[in-house]
Amino acid sequence: MSTATSPASERFVRDPGAVVALARELAPALASGASDPSHREAALIQSEIGRLAGVPGPVLLAELEAALCAPDAAATLDALADFGALVLLLPEVAALIGFHRSSPLPHKDLWAHTLTVLGRAPPEPDLRWVALCHDIGKIATRAVAPDGTLGFHRHEAVGARLFVGIAARLGMSAERAERIAFVIEHHGRTNQFDPSWTDAALRRLVRECGPHLPLMLAFSAIDWTTRRASRAARIRDNLALLEARLAALDAEPADTPRTALPPGLAEHLIAESGRPPGPWVGEALHVIAHAIDKGHVTGTGVDALTAWWLAGPPDDVVGNPDER
Repeated sequence: MSTATSPASERFVRDPGAVVALARELAPALASGASDPSHREAALIQSEIGRLAGVPGPVLLAELEAALCAPDAAATLDALADFGALVLLLPEVAALIGFHRSSPLPHKDLWAHTLTVLGRAPPEPDLRWVALCHDIGKIATRAVAPDGTLGFHRHEAVGARLFVGIAARLGMSAERAERIAFVIEHHGRTNQFDPSWTDAALRRLVRECGPHLPLMLAFSAIDWTTRRASRAARIRDNLALLEARLAALDAEPADTPRTALPPGLAEHLIAESGRPPGPWVGEALHVIAHAIDKGHVTGTGVDALTAWWLAGPPDDVVGNPDER
């Protein structure tokens, strides 16, 4: 390389892992579009961009997360794209740039949408990764259906799989990778909430999403780009209602039965067990209701529930079996 290189490109040659920091430094000038020495520096860095191949993944992860959580994250990503680094660091993300222009039917600019959502996110690393990668599965899944409509069928699942690859390249912990991938794959579920959902549907959402639900709700709060104030207000109000209803469910006493049991179950339990009526019947009904809520038993008829009870519920459902 010429000895007349700029300080920025010299720093890159000495330390390719500094590429993200250099992008943040050069971003304002590159975004201005004016003729500036920064453009020459970017060109020189691009000519040596292959040096990134030798940078350990964890080093790049730390640099990328620092940039993703900064106020100028969008400008930094654009700068990385300008001098050819983004396509090496995150090719799945770089593919979003200009993708809409190749579509046989019009659809939104996915890169502009991604940067808008990213900029709206609080500076929490996992949330920022979800914002950056939530639409990467649309590259492979874009298709025109027989009825002439454009769609991205199962793009969420594809995006989650692609993110697992990103996380592995960068040396992200398995726990974090699983959390972020889960939210990418299921981010549409909380967005689909409707006030008509029953409490049972909400409990199923809580049960199936588990510890990932708070991150899903945080992402739902930022995953919109409508310019219509009325539409934006409806989205915010709907999410607020969902959070309020989830909070109300969470506030219920732990021993409150939530399932309406079929009529005649108590009598059937007594008849089939051969035991006389007593306090055990109320306890049995209580345990059966909670077992249904928790997904331990799927049958809801009198015969099925009686058979499940007589077979002996698991200890983690009924507690001490000697106290039944």
